[in-house]
Amino acid sequence: MKKLTRSRKPYAPRTPSEAQLAALHASTTARKQATVERLQAAINALAAKKQAITVQSIYEECGLRYAAIHRNPEALAVFRANSTHLNTKKKRTRRKSNTNAENAPVPRDPLLNYNKPQLVARLRAAQQQLHGLERQLATLAETCLQRDAQMAVSEAKLAELEPYRNFVEQVRQRVRQEEHEGEP
Repeated sequence: MKKLTRSRKPYAPRTPSEAQLAALHASTTARKQATVERLQAAINALAAKKQAITVQSIYEECGLRYAAIHRNPEALAVFRANSTHLNTKKKRTRRKSNTNAENAPVPRDPLLNYNKPQLVARLRAAQQQLHGLERQLATLAETCLQRDAQMAVSEAKLAELEPYRNFVEQVRQRVRQEEHEGEP
């Protein structure tokens, strides 16, 4: 048989007052600062003992777990700046990046990504385009040759007419001289 349960009124959450929120914020800030201070004291003690600064050594020194450090961004920054393991890892990556700059791999040719049928299709398209351009160039060269031939013919005709031009020019000069002499 089931037990009878009393029905409860629905719980209406209370909104905290401004004073309560301010006190909560102050308490949280004080706890965060205390965590940072404990962590810094542990780091200083480990450095004085010349021990490695790791999560385990900090826990043994002051009792702070990594989760507490990880939740506090300020404490996490202090830990990362002083961690022996992370600092040696940074130095290794710096050395690697310096050597990689000298021995940088040559970038792969993008045409190597294509398979043979794709390359054949691209080659045929390029050859067709090349043949089309060669045809255009040949027609342009032919038109230029025809134009040069026409210019040569025109120049020859002008050379034949040169004596007549000289004669016409002499007649003009005589007419001008006669006009100027006749004027008072």
